[in-house]
Amino acid sequence: MTIIQRLTEQAGQYWLDYVEHDFVKQLANGTLPKHCFQHYLKQDYRFLFQYSRAISLGIFKAERFEDIYFAQQMNAGLLSEIQLHIDYCKQWGIEEKELFATEESPACVAYTRYALDCGMKGGLAELYTALAPCAMGYAEIARRIASHSVANNPYQSWIDTYASTEFQQDNQAFADYLTKLYEPLNDTQKAELQQIFNTASRMEAAFWQMELDLN
Repeated sequence: MTIIQRLTEQAGQYWLDYVEHDFVKQLANGTLPKHCFQHYLKQDYRFLFQYSRAISLGIFKAERFEDIYFAQQMNAGLLSEIQLHIDYCKQWGIEEKELFATEESPACVAYTRYALDCGMKGGLAELYTALAPCAMGYAEIARRIASHSVANNPYQSWIDTYASTEFQQDNQAFADYLTKLYEPLNDTQKAELQQIFNTASRMEAAFWQMELDLN
């Protein structure tokens, strides 16, 4: 069993509540209300800014040049994603100035500051474990949805982005790097990281729920 498989399996219902959330199901069948998706897009923009800050912390916490290179590559990809996100938001009637003016939701603050706190107090393993549900979850969700897509789904382009070969490869690179970080750790340390993963998964589910609570 890989580190990734162990993390998701031991997270149990926390992981399932995230990747099988009603928000995800409504995305998959195209029934998610437009205003919920628009709210998600604006909050995701704020999330990505904080996510980039957390990745940058990986440079400060680096122990080898390999760690710096990984963080730099990951952030470069994220910065490209942010520009695509801005362009995508325009298709949904959200201008860049509105994104800049959007106030962070409590769910966004909770998850991103938790990840930063894990990184500040711990090391690279703690930091990237806190970020792992985002990268790994979106990849798994997109794979699941893409396998049974519906016709004329207004959210198909979102699904295609995260189901793309490029995103899936980036996610695998993340998983491979995380696996290396776990190799020298003992069972006690891994158990502590599992708790971080569980908490971050719960916060991802809360991020989805935030959108549905708008109804």
